[in-house]
Amino acid sequence: MGTVKSSPGRIISSEQSNRTKAILVQRSASSGLSRFVAGLESVPKRALSLPVRPEDAKIAAFVELWGESEALRSVIVGWPTPVSAWLVDEFLPARAARTWPVGETSPGVRLVSSVHRRSSLDRAAFADYWRTRHTEIAMSYTIPVWHYSQNVVVEALAPDDGEDGFAVLHFRSREELVARWAQFPKEAQRGAEDAAKFMDTTHGWSVEMTERLWED
Repeated sequence: MGTVKSSPGRIISSEQSNRTKAILVQRSASSGLSRFVAGLESVPKRALSLPVRPEDAKIAAFVELWGESEALRSVIVGWPTPVSAWLVDEFLPARAARTWPVGETSPGVRLVSSVHRRSSLDRAAFADYWRTRHTEIAMSYTIPVWHYSQNVVVEALAPDDGEDGFAVLHFRSREELVARWAQFPKEAQRGAEDAAKFMDTTHGWSVEMTERLWED
């Protein structure tokens, strides 16, 4: 799996860490999902994000899995409910220290968004702009993001809507998430105008979610 060089931050790829990352999206809710994700012994690290307001959300669950590529593919084939799934390259411009117990709900709230590139860009150019110019803008806001993950699609593994990536912005509180844009409209406008240079902002979804993380 290839990577795109960029700074600041880290790129997680199979060549660097012997781990690949997969993302799965469930469109409809299912019971027992937390227990199922927690018990995936073949996948050493996994996270489950669920909507803060399920009744308003466009997706029911967002799952992140890190592990051997073959194990990830096997898990996706055996997933108990219909999902969309991708292998991705992850870039971390901001990384929160994980100090809370495994399996507990993580502090704060995260904004999870699907991303589509502009038709004038191929995926490599889209990824390069996101990880360089747009990252500089995203990291310059007065209210910082606590944990920021950019995920560029490498391969679609199950039926999807043509997504090219997924952005995960995790904040220490919902108040910080809201204030980041509401209290600083000029920063919000600058970020939106720059996003429109490489993203097709007429497509996709954004959902406020809480996260649970498991790591062996």
